[in-house]
Amino acid sequence: MLERLSTDDEREALIGGDTRLTRAQARDLLLRLADGLASRGVGPGDGVAAFVGNTPEAVLLVVAVHLLGARLVYVPPEPGTNELKALVERADVKGVVVDPAFSTRLDGRPLADLPGEPVERTPAPDYTTIMYTGGTTGLPKLAVHHADGRWEAFRHTPAMNVLCNTLITHGSGAAACQLALTTASKLVLGPSVFDADTCVRLIRDEKITMTVFVPPMMYEVLDHPDCPGPQLGYVIVGGSALAPRRLRQAVERWGPVVNQAYGMTEAMSITMMPAAEVDLDRPDSLRTVGRPNPLMEVETRDGDIWVRGPFVMQGYWGEAPLSETADGWFNTGDVGHFDDDGYLYLDDRSKDVIVTGRTSDNVYSRLLDDFLVSLPGIRQAAAVARPDEALGEAVHVFLVADGPDVDVDRIRASVVAELGELYQPRGVTILPELPKTTIGKVDKRKLRSLFR
Repeated sequence: MLERLSTDDEREALIGGDTRLTRAQARDLLLRLADGLASRGVGPGDGVAAFVGNTPEAVLLVVAVHLLGARLVYVPPEPGTNELKALVERADVKGVVVDPAFSTRLDGRPLADLPGEPVERTPAPDYTTIMYTGGTTGLPKLAVHHADGRWEAFRHTPAMNVLCNTLITHGSGAAACQLALTTASKLVLGPSVFDADTCVRLIRDEKITMTVFVPPMMYEVLDHPDCPGPQLGYVIVGGSALAPRRLRQAVERWGPVVNQAYGMTEAMSITMMPAAEVDLDRPDSLRTVGRPNPLMEVETRDGDIWVRGPFVMQGYWGEAPLSETADGWFNTGDVGHFDDDGYLYLDDRSKDVIVTGRTSDNVYSRLLDDFLVSLPGIRQAAAVARPDEALGEAVHVFLVADGPDVDVDRIRASVVAELGELYQPRGVTILPELPKTTIGKVDKRKLRSLFR
């Protein structure tokens, strides 16, 4: 990144809000941020928590922490205030850097006050990143990653105009930033909370050629009245599986440029479905997340997807590493299968499988979600489990429709005809929009909480 920022000084490098930085300005600020950290005693292995939004200064803070060999702890906004404090305490950090314009729910040193005067320091050979994943025990789960060298493969990639739509403290946003800075691309930051109007405007005004979406964000852009045409040359979609109908819509709108990536906070870069392998005449190519990354081992064990390789985390902070507990293997929590050609298909998240019926059979909610959005007038769908005394769990679907007149009986009949009686929705709720996490995924946990 320093090499890229040390050429063609006046070329724009980072854009966010009203801030526009040239390469020379970005390099200068990056080094002053590193100086500011070093002057406050931050060195190799020390933890620095970053509670920041999507700004050029925040992107450069991330690089500055790594430049010192320090341990960067991404702090996302999803947790409540008490859990935020618990996360920072659990991560054993030396200091917290905050952007008060982003949130005031966590105390720390304001990012704007961090740049310092030059101090003597040398780049560190290694660094560590810690990312929040939540937890089922009430304690934050913190995935530990070391430098993996994945960006070396992009050294000769031509420069692009890259738009980051997701928070830079999440995997997809962090990856978009790293890709841009290592390819000498212009990096444009969308707002910390995704807004389709802003996204469409930035694509047009900044002549964006490459971007990263999570599926609900892409759907909003596709539904936007000013959705861009075939301007985008490279689109990556990840975070959750794409609905085949929506993937077809994107390819028809933008051309063969939509690449699916399957990964997660704990295990990045598991598979990739290149745009060139998506064939609108082969429906299965619209459902798969592609073949495994050549550097990764991917297996299915009783339906569960297990992975091992350089892009898998070392383990959770404060717990034994995977190399000691599972020979490096990690259970993704996803349910899937391979076809005869080695393509992986995601059937569901383990926690989203609905166990229902007299014989307690599995309803794969992702399969139902995909079918529902193929019905006329249905824009978005989310199937979740609703507690039921007779069935254990009942299938309940939340829908976003084009208009107020939704024929629920027709929807039920269509589901039964296509997927069978087991998949029949026992309840249907029409919403103006589906709740989403901060990163833009449909928040099924929030939907399930409505039944408590």
